Amino acid sequence: MACQIVFLREQPQHLPTVADWVHRQWWSDTDTPREAIARWLSTHLNAHGFPATFVVVVGDEVAGSVSLHETEADDRPDYKPYLGALFVAPGHRSRGLGALLVRAVEAYASRLGYAAVYLNAADAVTGFYERLGWQIIERAYGPKRLNIMRRLR
Repeated sequence: MACQIVFLREQPQHLPTVADWVHRQWWSDTDTPREAIARWLSTHLNAHGFPATFVVVVGDEVAGSVSLHETEADDRPDYKPYLGALFVAPGHRSRGLGALLVRAVEAYASRLGYAAVYLNAADAVTGFYERLGWQIIERAYGPKRLNIMRRLR
């Protein structure tokens, strides 16, 4: 079945699903409520620039999402913009959708005039990004000891 990558702002009906994914994957063990994630994602519904979120739609079903936002490393002001919250629903994994979402963010950042895009990744997923041409530029960053990666365009 064919897939389509669109801005969340073009199909805002998917915002509750994406908010659930992001909350469950990264915030469920914190005091941050799901509603705060939904409010954050609603700021991605603007018409220009970022923050922006892309979704991949397979048939009528949203299958994954990824965001582009200013930064996840406030103490690294040169590291922007940031790819974040890449998620592909379990039933849609291993079909290349994650790579398509990453490429959509890279292309969009390039259209906005950025020569590089950054992200934070745990050791377990850096190989995925390295296969897409990303490089680790800093290891064990922050309290979660994540790797900061960069993709030059």
